Amino acid sequence: MKRIILFLCLIFLAIGLTYLHFEKRLTLFDLPKGELKWSKTKPVNAKLCVPAAFSTADNYVVGSHKINGKSYGKDRAYCTKVSLLDNTFVTNKQWKSDNGFQQILLVKSNVPVKFKGSVKKCIRRALCKDKDKTFLIESNYPMTMTTFAKYCSKHCSDAVYLDMGEYGYGYIKKGLFTIPLYIWAYFTRHKQTNWIYIE
Repeated sequence: MKRIILFLCLIFLAIGLTYLHFEKRLTLFDLPKGELKWSKTKPVNAKLCVPAAFSTADNYVVGSHKINGKSYGKDRAYCTKVSLLDNTFVTNKQWKSDNGFQQILLVKSNVPVKFKGSVKKCIRRALCKDKDKTFLIESNYPMTMTTFAKYCSKHCSDAVYLDMGEYGYGYIKKGLFTIPLYIWAYFTRHKQTNWIYIE
């Protein structure tokens, strides 16, 4: 019963916060101040915590990733390397820092990527940057990857996709309030294997 009440409270809070941040197609979330980090261990008391790389059904990180200078996993041809640097990120075929993960490139130098055969519509999330600002974008309704990339490019110079769907629950803390992101995945959050976060 407590779980049901908590779930309903999260839904109403998300609806209210979405309304406050709402624009026609996307919601933009400013990130808390601090260093952007990536980990395979879920952080405790983070100000920001969202899934990053894709996860397999048997709880493995998809693609290559780097932790404290040591590389793990195998490269995925359809993904780019996302290197985390202080409060921003760099995308490249090679690692540019000691920590990072692989994900799908959406926008590069203001140009949106077009995805061949992009027909599946889902709620989508991206890690974005524009000049010296880093932020998150979520779609307000299901859309294809190509459409999402196009809309993201209107707000940022560079963007990479972040894991969504069944493992997509995340949150941002602002003062005493916690903004839940994609609360529909709240009860499957234990299946996620990795996160980007700010302490």
